[in-house]
Amino acid sequence: MPLMEQIYAYLTSHNAVNGSTGWPCYIGYMPDDQDQTVALYETGGFPADTLLRENQRVTFQMRVRGSRRDYANVRQKWQDIFNLLQDADQNVSSILLNVIFIQAMHYGPLVFSDDKSRVNMTVNYRVMRTPSNVARGKDV
Repeated sequence: MPLMEQIYAYLTSHNAVNGSTGWPCYIGYMPDDQDQTVALYETGGFPADTLLRENQRVTFQMRVRGSRRDYANVRQKWQDIFNLLQDADQNVSSILLNVIFIQAMHYGPLVFSDDKSRVNMTVNYRVMRTPSNVARGKDV
C-alpha cells in the first residue's frame, strides 16, 4: 500500500479524521470549497541510506485548514495529528507496514493564511521505510 494511503488509514483508524470528526482528509489535494479539512502531500525524500538502498527515506506534509477565525480549533487538530504521527512505526500500528519511523522535521506548525484568509497549519515529516519485500532485515 502506498505510504500516503497508509497514513490516511492510520489517521482514520485513530478517529483523527473522517467519520464523525468533521475533519475530512484528502491525499494530494485540498478542495477549495471546504474550510475545515486535512490533506496529505508527498514531498519527495532523500537518497537511500545505504549502498544496497534497502531503506527508503521519503517525506510528506500534513496540512490542516479551518475558517478564518478558527485558529484554536485548527491548532488543536494539528497537535492531535502531530502527536499521532510523531515517532509512529509498524510496532505501534499494523497499518504502517514497513515503516521504521515517522519523525517531524520541526516541532511547531508552519502557519499561514490562504487567499480566503483561512488558517492553515502544516508540518513536514521524514519517514524511513523498508521495501515491501523486506521487514526489519528479514526476507518476507
